[in-house]
Amino acid sequence: MDQNNADQLDRSTWERDAGHWAREASYADLTLACLGVYVNHERTANRTPNRKSIRETGALVLEDDPDQLALAVLRLTTVGYKVQSTDRVQGFYHRLERSAPDVILLDIELPDGNGFDVLAALRRDPRYAHVPIIMLTARTQPEDIMRGLVLGADGYITKPYGRNTLEYALRYVMRQVVIE
Repeated sequence: MDQNNADQLDRSTWERDAGHWAREASYADLTLACLGVYVNHERTANRTPNRKSIRETGALVLEDDPDQLALAVLRLTTVGYKVQSTDRVQGFYHRLERSAPDVILLDIELPDGNGFDVLAALRRDPRYAHVPIIMLTARTQPEDIMRGLVLGADGYITKPYGRNTLEYALRYVMRQVVIE
């Protein structure tokens, strides 16, 4: 499918389900205000639980802010996840081709691309269509949340976030059974 057809499909899906997504974005906005994280329950409800131990679970983080990247990596490695990270879209695709992660965390505003575009491309690719993806961003507007949901994000976390937020969100979207 070429990019133009994919964009038309995204618009068609959006227009058909606009009321549903508006309600979801409103709910997500409230959840984000209270918890700093929103999980797309529709996408995660029927997911087969991840039965890997945390130490066997790989996460790939795409974040351009060096402080935010270091914080995300620290928080995930502290609880035992195997973490790869990059600060550029090009580096992200290179790492993705070398090793498929169990979960992906995407920033939206990047110097060489846009996290929404990366999300849309991953959802169109059969190899990554079902990989859990969490948006990790400072963008809190309902339109941004709605766009992430329409494009297939499994979760949406706003910065700054709490100490255990990433761990909670990863375990929830992967339906990870804790095995140590």
